[in-house]
Amino acid sequence: MSAIVPGLCSVTLRSSTIDDVARLAGECGLRALEWGADVHVRPGDTAGVARARAATRAADAVVASYGTYLFAAGPESDDAVRDALDTASALGAPNVRVWAGFGVVADTDEYLAIVDALAAGAAAAADRNLTIGVEFHGGTPTATVEGARALVTAVGAPNLFSYWQPPYWRAPTTPASDAAEVVSLGDRLSHLHVYEWAGPDDRRPLAEGADRWRAVLAASVGIDAEWGGDRYALCEFVADDDVDALSRDAVTLVGLIAELGA
Repeated sequence: MSAIVPGLCSVTLRSSTIDDVARLAGECGLRALEWGADVHVRPGDTAGVARARAATRAADAVVASYGTYLFAAGPESDDAVRDALDTASALGAPNVRVWAGFGVVADTDEYLAIVDALAAGAAAAADRNLTIGVEFHGGTPTATVEGARALVTAVGAPNLFSYWQPPYWRAPTTPASDAAEVVSLGDRLSHLHVYEWAGPDDRRPLAEGADRWRAVLAASVGIDAEWGGDRYALCEFVADDDVDALSRDAVTLVGLIAELGA
């Protein structure tokens, strides 16, 4: 059974330095970091890799994932994929987050191009002992669990998985339906992006979604991903990008995980 470990996406604090992101995570009891490729650790940034590794260790945390934007707008060049995967390896990240392309519809040439790109990326990742996690996001082929599973199945790579996050882009959901989505992803479930939004412009305290997250975390505990390691519940995008809001939400998340004994 995979343990659930509380963590932080560095994109939550884009304006903070690498050192401050890691320090704040540690102070909040968040034991893992998904370092973002857009600001904190850009692909090929050896100095950023070294600083992130050192800051993560100093915070008594681990690197959970390398959060890239590969394939957000369509397949990347081979060089871009290689640079991202090499940076993930240098970071010590076991997983790389990628995207499935905005506005891409199943059974189109664009969709098949995403399938081919993911297959090639997953193969290159496997050579480095990395898993790939596709962002679960509105406006992409992975906007639903059905779409995520269909894409992962089409690619057919054993090291390809899907993240899950609350689907704010759809009508309001219930804790039971969210937990059912996690169960439906089954052994294709990667990590969790944790937040509580009433909408993209209305970020709420995580405590307001305690029932949702209690159900989702409980559902996640019983799912063993094929990589066999821990599953990370990563705080993301708190109200006003505020450090105090992060601290408040971290207390909620750590407490919910403690309830599970996970």
